[in-house]
Amino acid sequence: MSSWVESVKAALRLLLLRKRFPDSVIHYGATANKGSVLGKHSVLFRDVIMVDSALGAYSYVQSGTAIYNTEIGPFCSIAGDAVIGLGAHPISMVSTSPVFYDNEQPLPRFFTKSRQFTQVLPRTAIGPDVWIGQGVMVKAGIKIGVGAVIGAGSIVTKDIPPYSIAVGNPCRPIRLRFPDDVCQKLLDSRWWEFDEARLEKLTPLFSDTESFLAEAGQNK
Repeated sequence: MSSWVESVKAALRLLLLRKRFPDSVIHYGATANKGSVLGKHSVLFRDVIMVDSALGAYSYVQSGTAIYNTEIGPFCSIAGDAVIGLGAHPISMVSTSPVFYDNEQPLPRFFTKSRQFTQVLPRTAIGPDVWIGQGVMVKAGIKIGVGAVIGAGSIVTKDIPPYSIAVGNPCRPIRLRFPDDVCQKLLDSRWWEFDEARLEKLTPLFSDTESFLAEAGQNK
Protein backbone atom coordinates (compact mmCIF):
# COMPACT_ATOMS: atom_id res chain seq x y z
CA MET A 1 0.00 0.00 0.00
CA SER A 2 1.37 3.41 -0.95
CA SER A 3 2.58 5.88 1.62
CA TRP A 4 -0.01 8.33 0.31
CA VAL A 5 -2.87 5.97 1.16
CA GLU A 6 -1.39 5.31 4.60
CA SER A 7 -1.12 9.05 5.20
CA VAL A 8 -4.75 9.57 4.25
CA LYS A 9 -5.85 6.77 6.58
CA ALA A 10 -3.77 8.21 9.44
CA ALA A 11 -5.25 11.66 8.88
CA LEU A 12 -8.77 10.20 8.88
CA ARG A 13 -8.15 8.29 12.13
CA LEU A 14 -6.84 11.48 13.73
CA LEU A 15 -9.88 13.45 12.56
CA LEU A 16 -12.27 10.88 14.03
CA LEU A 17 -10.34 10.75 17.30
CA ARG A 18 -10.39 14.52 17.66
CA LYS A 19 -14.12 14.48 16.97
CA ARG A 20 -14.63 11.90 19.76
CA PHE A 21 -12.65 13.99 22.24
CA PRO A 22 -13.00 17.66 21.26
CA ASP A 23 -11.74 18.89 24.64
CA SER A 24 -8.42 17.03 24.31
CA VAL A 25 -5.29 17.84 22.31
CA ILE A 26 -4.29 14.93 20.07
CA HIS A 27 -1.15 15.13 17.95
CA TYR A 28 -0.59 13.42 14.61
CA GLY A 29 0.18 9.72 14.89
CA ALA A 30 -1.47 9.25 18.29
CA THR A 31 -4.09 6.51 18.49
CA ALA A 32 -6.72 5.49 21.03
CA ASN A 33 -9.01 2.53 20.33
CA LYS A 34 -12.77 2.44 20.88
CA GLY A 35 -12.27 1.09 24.39
CA SER A 36 -10.25 4.14 25.45
CA VAL A 37 -11.43 7.41 27.00
CA LEU A 38 -9.70 10.79 27.21
CA GLY A 39 -10.52 13.28 29.96
CA LYS A 40 -11.01 17.00 29.51
CA HIS A 41 -7.87 18.95 28.51
CA SER A 42 -5.76 15.81 28.30
CA VAL A 43 -2.98 15.60 25.68
CA LEU A 44 -1.64 12.76 23.54
CA PHE A 45 1.63 13.61 21.83
CA ARG A 46 2.86 12.07 18.59
CA ASP A 47 2.80 8.27 18.19
CA VAL A 48 1.18 7.54 21.56
CA ILE A 49 -0.80 4.27 21.60
CA MET A 50 -3.74 3.80 23.95
CA VAL A 51 -5.60 0.49 24.08
CA ASP A 52 -8.64 -0.04 26.35
CA SER A 53 -7.39 2.68 28.70
CA ALA A 54 -8.62 5.90 30.33
CA LEU A 55 -6.62 9.11 30.69
CA GLY A 56 -7.77 11.61 33.32
CA ALA A 57 -8.40 15.30 32.88
CA TYR A 58 -5.33 17.55 32.51
CA SER A 59 -3.04 14.52 32.13
CA TYR A 60 -0.62 14.22 29.23
CA VAL A 61 1.36 11.44 27.56
CA GLN A 62 4.57 12.22 25.70
CA SER A 63 5.63 10.77 22.33
CA GLY A 64 6.17 7.08 21.77
CA THR A 65 4.47 5.81 24.93
CA ALA A 66 2.16 2.79 24.76
CA ILE A 67 -0.62 2.24 27.32
CA TYR A 68 -2.64 -0.96 27.61
CA ASN A 69 -5.68 -1.66 29.82
CA THR A 70 -4.81 1.10 32.27
CA GLU A 71 -6.75 3.63 34.34
CA ILE A 72 -4.82 6.91 34.67
CA GLY A 73 -5.98 9.63 37.03
CA PRO A 74 -6.13 13.39 36.44
CA PHE A 75 -3.10 15.71 36.45
CA CYS A 76 -0.65 12.92 35.54
CA SER A 77 2.58 13.60 33.63
CA ILE A 78 3.78 10.65 31.57
CA ALA A 79 7.06 10.99 29.69
CA GLY A 80 7.96 9.47 26.33
CA ASP A 81 8.86 5.91 25.34
CA ALA A 82 7.16 4.36 28.37
CA VAL A 83 5.17 1.13 28.26
CA ILE A 84 2.33 0.82 30.76
CA GLY A 85 0.39 -2.40 31.23
CA LEU A 86 3.05 -4.83 30.01
CA GLY A 87 1.60 -8.18 29.00
CA ALA A 88 3.17 -11.63 28.96
CA HIS A 89 3.65 -14.68 26.76
CA PRO A 90 2.89 -18.24 27.84
CA ILE A 91 6.08 -19.96 28.99
CA SER A 92 4.66 -23.47 29.41
CA MET A 93 4.27 -24.03 25.67
CA VAL A 94 7.01 -25.26 23.32
CA SER A 95 7.39 -21.75 21.92
CA THR A 96 6.57 -18.31 23.27
CA SER A 97 5.88 -16.99 19.75
CA PRO A 98 2.24 -15.95 19.19
CA VAL A 99 2.31 -17.38 15.65
CA PHE A 100 1.63 -20.75 17.32
CA TYR A 101 -1.18 -19.74 19.69
CA ASP A 102 -2.86 -16.43 18.83
CA ASN A 103 -3.95 -15.58 15.28
CA GLU A 104 -5.41 -12.25 16.46
CA GLN A 105 -1.98 -10.67 16.86
CA PRO A 106 -0.94 -8.05 14.22
CA LEU A 107 1.45 -10.44 12.45
CA PRO A 108 1.56 -11.41 8.75
CA ARG A 109 1.35 -15.23 9.09
CA PHE A 110 0.28 -17.82 11.67
CA PHE A 111 0.57 -21.58 12.11
CA THR A 112 -2.57 -21.65 14.24
CA LYS A 113 -6.08 -20.91 13.03
CA SER A 114 -7.40 -19.95 16.44
CA ARG A 115 -6.52 -18.12 19.61
CA GLN A 116 -5.34 -20.85 21.96
CA PHE A 117 -3.88 -18.70 24.71
CA THR A 118 -6.32 -16.08 26.01
CA GLN A 119 -4.60 -14.08 28.68
CA VAL A 120 -6.83 -11.57 30.44
CA LEU A 121 -4.51 -8.84 31.61
CA PRO A 122 -5.27 -7.35 35.03
CA ARG A 123 -6.06 -3.64 34.84
CA THR A 124 -3.25 -1.29 35.75
CA ALA A 125 -4.14 1.72 37.94
CA ILE A 126 -2.22 4.99 38.09
CA GLY A 127 -3.52 7.48 40.63
CA PRO A 128 -3.94 11.23 40.25
CA ASP A 129 -0.93 13.54 39.99
CA VAL A 130 1.58 10.77 39.20
CA TRP A 131 4.78 11.60 37.29
CA ILE A 132 6.24 8.77 35.22
CA GLY A 133 9.69 9.34 33.75
CA GLN A 134 11.19 8.58 30.35
CA GLY A 135 11.31 4.96 29.28
CA VAL A 136 9.55 3.53 32.33
CA MET A 137 7.97 0.08 32.03
CA VAL A 138 5.00 -0.86 34.20
CA LYS A 139 3.81 -4.46 34.53
CA ALA A 140 0.09 -5.12 34.01
CA GLY A 141 -1.99 -5.04 37.18
CA ILE A 142 0.32 -2.68 39.10
CA LYS A 143 -1.11 0.14 41.23
CA ILE A 144 0.82 3.41 41.47
CA GLY A 145 -0.48 5.64 44.25
CA VAL A 146 -1.50 9.30 44.21
CA GLY A 147 1.36 11.74 43.77
CA ALA A 148 4.06 9.12 43.18
CA VAL A 149 7.15 9.84 41.07
CA ILE A 150 8.71 7.04 38.99
CA GLY A 151 12.29 7.68 37.90
CA ALA A 152 13.34 7.41 34.26
CA GLY A 153 14.15 3.93 33.02
CA SER A 154 12.55 2.18 35.99
CA ILE A 155 10.82 -1.18 35.64
CA VAL A 156 7.80 -1.33 37.93
CA THR A 157 6.81 -4.85 38.99
CA LYS A 158 5.26 -4.08 42.40
CA ASP A 159 2.74 -1.53 43.68
CA ILE A 160 4.10 1.92 44.55
CA PRO A 161 2.64 3.76 47.58
CA PRO A 162 1.23 7.29 47.32
CA TYR A 163 3.68 10.21 47.27
CA SER A 164 6.67 7.87 46.97
CA ILE A 165 9.71 8.63 44.83
CA ALA A 166 10.62 5.26 43.30
CA VAL A 167 13.46 4.27 40.97
CA GLY A 168 15.38 1.31 39.61
CA ASN A 169 15.04 -2.19 38.23
CA PRO A 170 13.11 -3.49 39.97
CA CYS A 171 11.55 -0.16 40.90
CA ARG A 172 11.53 0.54 44.65
CA PRO A 173 10.53 3.55 46.75
CA ILE A 174 13.54 5.49 48.06
CA ARG A 175 11.71 8.22 50.00
CA LEU A 176 8.47 10.15 50.35
CA ARG A 177 7.94 13.51 48.72
CA PHE A 178 6.68 14.95 52.03
CA PRO A 179 6.56 13.91 55.71
CA ASP A 180 4.04 11.15 56.50
CA ASP A 181 1.48 13.51 58.03
CA VAL A 182 1.60 15.88 55.05
CA CYS A 183 1.17 12.99 52.62
CA GLN A 184 -1.91 11.88 54.53
CA LYS A 185 -3.36 15.40 54.57
CA LEU A 186 -2.87 15.68 50.82
CA LEU A 187 -4.60 12.36 50.31
CA ASP A 188 -7.45 13.40 52.59
CA SER A 189 -7.86 16.71 50.75
CA ARG A 190 -8.60 14.97 47.43
CA TRP A 191 -7.67 18.26 45.79
CA TRP A 192 -7.65 16.68 42.30
CA GLU A 193 -11.44 16.45 42.58
CA PHE A 194 -11.88 20.20 43.18
CA ASP A 195 -13.70 22.17 40.50
CA GLU A 196 -11.76 24.47 38.19
CA ALA A 197 -12.77 27.67 39.97
CA ARG A 198 -11.48 26.37 43.29
CA LEU A 199 -8.23 25.14 41.73
CA GLU A 200 -7.65 28.54 40.15
CA LYS A 201 -8.07 30.17 43.55
CA LEU A 202 -5.66 27.70 45.19
CA THR A 203 -3.02 27.72 42.43
CA PRO A 204 -0.87 30.49 44.01
CA LEU A 205 -0.51 28.23 47.09
CA PHE A 206 0.70 25.12 45.25
CA SER A 207 4.32 26.07 45.98
CA ASP A 208 3.59 26.22 49.74
CA THR A 209 2.15 22.89 50.84
CA GLU A 210 1.19 23.97 54.37
CA SER A 211 -0.62 27.08 53.18
CA PHE A 212 -2.34 25.07 50.48
CA LEU A 213 -3.59 22.48 52.95
CA ALA A 214 -4.76 25.14 55.36
CA GLU A 215 -6.74 26.96 52.68
CA ALA A 216 -8.08 23.75 51.13
CA GLY A 217 -9.26 22.57 54.54
CA GLN A 218 -11.05 25.82 55.30
CA ASN A 219 -12.98 25.67 52.06
CA LYS A 220 -14.37 22.15 52.52
